[in-house]
Amino acid sequence: MENDENKIKLSEKISLTFRKKWLVNGSKTILIIAILFALYIALNLWVQTLELPEIDVTENKIYTLSDASKKAIEKVDKEITIYSYGFAEKSTLIDLLKQYTETNDKIKYEILTEESNYSMVQQYELKEGYFVLIFKSGEAEKVIDASSEFSSYDYTTYQSIDTTEQTITNSILALTEENKPKIYFVEGHKEYGAQEMTTFLAFLQNEAFEYETLNIATKGAIPEDCDILAIISPSTDLLEGETTAIKNYINKGGNIFFSMDVISEEPNFPNMQSVLDEYGVSIKNGYILEYAENMAVSNNPYIFMPEVSSTNKITADIYTDSREKMWLTFAGKLEYKDEETLNNLNIEKETLISSSDESAFIVDLKSDVSEAAKTAEIGKSEIGALLTKTMASGTETEEEKVTQSKLIVVASGSFISDYKVPALSSSYPLSYLGCNRDFAINSMAFLGDKNNTLTIRKDMANSTYLPTENENRIVITIIFIVPILIIIVGVIIGSYRRKRK
Repeated sequence: MENDENKIKLSEKISLTFRKKWLVNGSKTILIIAILFALYIALNLWVQTLELPEIDVTENKIYTLSDASKKAIEKVDKEITIYSYGFAEKSTLIDLLKQYTETNDKIKYEILTEESNYSMVQQYELKEGYFVLIFKSGEAEKVIDASSEFSSYDYTTYQSIDTTEQTITNSILALTEENKPKIYFVEGHKEYGAQEMTTFLAFLQNEAFEYETLNIATKGAIPEDCDILAIISPSTDLLEGETTAIKNYINKGGNIFFSMDVISEEPNFPNMQSVLDEYGVSIKNGYILEYAENMAVSNNPYIFMPEVSSTNKITADIYTDSREKMWLTFAGKLEYKDEETLNNLNIEKETLISSSDESAFIVDLKSDVSEAAKTAEIGKSEIGALLTKTMASGTETEEEKVTQSKLIVVASGSFISDYKVPALSSSYPLSYLGCNRDFAINSMAFLGDKNNTLTIRKDMANSTYLPTENENRIVITIIFIVPILIIIVGVIIGSYRRKRK
């Protein structure tokens, strides 16, 4: 008890001494304040000399390299340099690039300026206000416009989705990818050409695909290095020789991506249909009106978000991304042969995208929508599918060899075109919106056996605000220094009042 009393008395003595001898004395009080400020400044200067790691307090860790990226980047065995233009050394993007270099020492970054590398700035025509990343590995390179390719937009919640890490990681993987599938885009039948698919073709090239156009009638056959034959919305039929060449390609295990838009007149493509018959599928001419809640643009039910498969690897990431989906306009409908015919053709079918049960399929293209709706087919319509055709060869004495040909067929072609839909965006083409490019690139990657692409989307809308360095100092001052000053002023005023009494 005596010890406790002594402690209390000692603490009271210290308190009284401090208040009477220091706080009552104005000059001593000012000295205390000066000492506190000096300690704060000294501490702040000392902290600045330390190389302390950044702390990412955002909910989705948008400034922190994910484990998925780290695992993928650790396997990179080629020298890669990432040149950044328009970003300061202390920017969040450079902080992210540093995490890549720390994960793998074969990856380096360099801030590009006219002073540091004038020739590159001139070569890529870089100007003030540009934000660009240039990835180089040997002769391979990839250019990213950071002002547009580091985020996507959710048109249902009006929130921005950060794709910076996904874009950087995939760019590195694309440069080091040994497997670069070759796509041949068929021409000669009024298909979409390069001038109608500039955005999509740029994405393909950035994902380490190679592509060329192909006139089968002129060439006479499908080239041996063709990994994917792409036929995008033809408006006229194939020639007999072209049909034979494509069927030979199928029998060798060739893979096809085929899309078709609605045609105002009844289509008459017997040769094209004979190719699709190899897989037991056809595309019914017409268009879907989507009436499911929150699935279509208001007052424009022909512009809608399709349902996507949750199980197929092509659409699994799109399905789990609740913020962003595909956008289709005037999509058609797939129809199949009966089950017995599909079995005889050795066809395995997987639905990729479809409309909802509440949708309607318009078949009357000559009447207005209200009139055509009277004869519409109500219910779910399949829009896109993966069809795998298995062909066995060999004899009883030899080990049987199995050859497979895959067809991804979509009853819409405009979704990968440069066509703009004002109801969605007057600035960006359909191929850029939502997950349209993801679906198309994933489809090509699947057909070309390209499996190292990552999907890492970080929702910036739910991110906790991360202050700048100056803002951080202001916050610290407000949180710590101001309360201390208030306490000191309060003690001084209280002591002064007691003294006057």
